[in-house]
Amino acid sequence: GAVLAAMALAAAVAAGAGAAPGAAEPLGLGEENSWLRIQNVGQRAANVEIRFFDLGGGEVAQDRCPREGGCTAVQPGFGWSFFQEGYEEQGYEPLEAGYRGSATITVDQPFVALLARDAFEDGAFRIAGDTLRLGAGSSSQYAPLVQNTASHVSRLSIRNADDERPACFEIAYYAEGASEPILDPGEPTEGCPRGGWRVPPSGTLLRDEHTLPADFDGAAVVRSRPTAEGAPPGAQQPSLLVDTRERGGPGLAAYRAFDAAELSRDLVLPLVDRNASEGRTTWTTRFRLVAAEPEAQPIAVSLLFTGRDAAGDEIEIEHELVLASVLTCDQRLDGAGGCLPEDAELPDVFFGSVRVRAEEPVAIVAQRLSAGGALADYRGFTAEEASRELVLPVLNKNFGPWGGHDGWNSWFRVLSFDGSRASLRVLYYSKHFPHGLLAPPLAVDGRATLRQWENSHIPDGWVGSAILIADRPVVALANLESDVFEGDPVMLYNAVPQ
Repeated sequence: GAVLAAMALAAAVAAGAGAAPGAAEPLGLGEENSWLRIQNVGQRAANVEIRFFDLGGGEVAQDRCPREGGCTAVQPGFGWSFFQEGYEEQGYEPLEAGYRGSATITVDQPFVALLARDAFEDGAFRIAGDTLRLGAGSSSQYAPLVQNTASHVSRLSIRNADDERPACFEIAYYAEGASEPILDPGEPTEGCPRGGWRVPPSGTLLRDEHTLPADFDGAAVVRSRPTAEGAPPGAQQPSLLVDTRERGGPGLAAYRAFDAAELSRDLVLPLVDRNASEGRTTWTTRFRLVAAEPEAQPIAVSLLFTGRDAAGDEIEIEHELVLASVLTCDQRLDGAGGCLPEDAELPDVFFGSVRVRAEEPVAIVAQRLSAGGALADYRGFTAEEASRELVLPVLNKNFGPWGGHDGWNSWFRVLSFDGSRASLRVLYYSKHFPHGLLAPPLAVDGRATLRQWENSHIPDGWVGSAILIADRPVVALANLESDVFEGDPVMLYNAVPQ
């Protein structure tokens, strides 16, 4: 079959964190490492190759399946996790401690991939991640949620997806309500006569608290600019990962940015909550929209909040508003601050979702906040991502228990894209279920939440993956959480359409 390649997002791959040579020391995460989960959704066993690059674009190591003393070819329906931590102890092309860079994944079967990072610091554990977009992209990337505030700070990792030609990337920061962006760089640079920073082939441009605008809480758009060699913007493809951490607490979150081709007029947010919990952490969300053309005329946006309160009573609130470049809707607030009518408020406890329809294409990221500092975020789902078959690359049930704790557990929320009733089957894969475990049909009346620890057919200590099969287009969001670790042991990720 044809070779499929996914670009692992820039600088998300690490083996013990360290500042780049000559760079200002970034706000540390302690011992920081990444891992990649690859799931084979093809019909034959898959051969996987991963090439690791440093920030300057130099190839420094490889990993693969099958590999002697390691993994076999990945069987259909199965996944394999590649952990960057400890490579130097495994005796093959090591990544040295302090490495930070990017990777290219090549698989000879159709596949999906998830990229995660975890960190230990002063006894606190943090984890964050997101699923990746496969194949070629376009010349712009949209990051609706970027922060450099007293409480939170983001890190932007921008990779040149071309392995042969340098690129010029310009970052435009849009504050809420501002009529013009802050440009980085503000003028042409060497090799980039029309603006942008020159990034070598397979290289990475980093932005953190030292290089982001001060006191900023808004959106960023990365755009390609012509190079000195004459490469037009359309021939250059950035990929962008945004991770955000709490300055004084344990919170860590990560999402991959929207490619320009992924923006849509029709999106859904499956998880928009206020003081809600699925068993461990209590969350409230906020979400941010950025327009495809932030400097153009304001556009009309319609929001439909649907959900239930603590008693199970159904709630529905619809609101029309205007989006001028960037807009934040905070569920901690009532009225305009929450993007609600002035006379409307969400109940004190709200489990819900939001459907968004916009006059022109937009991108949305939702952020979950908790009083304990735990942080998570996810991309709003576009109509193009809704599918009758979705892949969840990693799920757990009481995996890795310790000291009387259960370990890692997962749940996922499924939403029919148009809000109608759907019938869903879940096919779980793992070494316990080499041919798959097919769960009974489930009626999804608009939305449903499935908790793996409630499934008596899944054994304790389970780690695996799932394919969701529905009779109409659905989207899904998965949550992984551990009760073993202190800190922020929570990760959200978007299911991938198959």
